[in-house]
Amino acid sequence: MALPAMLMASVPDEIEPQLQAIGRKVDTIATSKIYTPLQARPPYAGVRVERDIKFGPHEKQGLDVFTPSKAGKAPLPVLVMVHGGGFVAGDKVIDETGKQSAFYDNIMLWAVKNGMVGVNINYRLAPEFKYPAVQQDIGAAIGWVQQNIQRYGGDPNQIDLMGHSAGAAHVASYVAHPEFGPGGQTGIRRAVFSSGSYEFAPSGDRPHAYFGADSGDKSSIPGLVATKVPFMVIVAERDPAPFHLQVGKLLESVCATGNCPPFLMLKDHGHMSGVYSINSPDQSLSGPILAFLKGRAPASAGAGQ
Repeated sequence: MALPAMLMASVPDEIEPQLQAIGRKVDTIATSKIYTPLQARPPYAGVRVERDIKFGPHEKQGLDVFTPSKAGKAPLPVLVMVHGGGFVAGDKVIDETGKQSAFYDNIMLWAVKNGMVGVNINYRLAPEFKYPAVQQDIGAAIGWVQQNIQRYGGDPNQIDLMGHSAGAAHVASYVAHPEFGPGGQTGIRRAVFSSGSYEFAPSGDRPHAYFGADSGDKSSIPGLVATKVPFMVIVAERDPAPFHLQVGKLLESVCATGNCPPFLMLKDHGHMSGVYSINSPDQSLSGPILAFLKGRAPASAGAGQ
C-alpha cells in the first residue's frame, strides 16, 4: 500500500524551545502567549470586518466575514473556518483574558492577505446539541455563503473549508456526509483537516458527548474514502498520541485506494501552535495550506511513494 509522501515543516528556531516546554499538552493560554505578540490586533488595516452575521436562528449560528477594504473586479475564493473546542466549547474568537484575542481572526487576516475572502463560523455545541447538528450548521453556513458572498466580493463557486481539532472532525464528517450540505452537495472545492479525529469508537467522553455512545458507526472514514472533494490532512508532531492514531487510520484507508491525500507532519508544533502561527512569520503551517488551496501540491507532498 502506498502511503502519502510526508511534508515536514518546522517552527523558527527562536520559538521552538518555548513549544518544547509545552510539549504534548493542549495549553491554549501558554501557546497564545508565544504567538499573540506576532499577530495583528484590531482595527485591521486594509481589511473590512463584518461580525456576527446570522445564518440560523440559534445564538451560535453566526459568522464573521473578512474582506479587502479595496475590492478588485474579479471575485475572490472563499475560505470558511470551523474552530475547535473539544466538541463542547470554543468560539470563532477565542477569549481567554476578557479581551478579544488575536485568534482566530489571524486565519481570516491571512486569507485576505492571500487573495481570499475569510468566513469564520460558530456552531451549536454538545452536549445540548448532538450529531448531526454541527454538520447541519456547516451546511447552512455554506448555503449562506453561496447565496450572499458575492456582495462581499467572494466567488460562491470557489469555497474551501478548513477545520482544526474538533472543527476538523466536524469538517471531515461534513465532507463524508454531503447530504447535510445545500442541495445534498458539500458545496465546497477543497477541505483541510488539521489535528482532527475521524473514527470515534476508541475516543473519550468529549466526542461521545456529540456523536453519542455508539459513535463508532459515525466514522468519517468510509465517506472520505469515497468523496471526490480533495482534502489535505495535517497533524502536529507534538499533538497528543490519539491524534496520530486517528491520522494513521484515515491515511491507511484512503491510501489503500491509491489516491493518497497531501499529508503534513507539522514538526516541533503542538496541538494549538499551528493554527496560532497562521499570519505570523512562522509559515510552517500556512505555507503548505496556501499551496494546497491554490491548487498546488505542497513541496514534498503528493501521491505517495
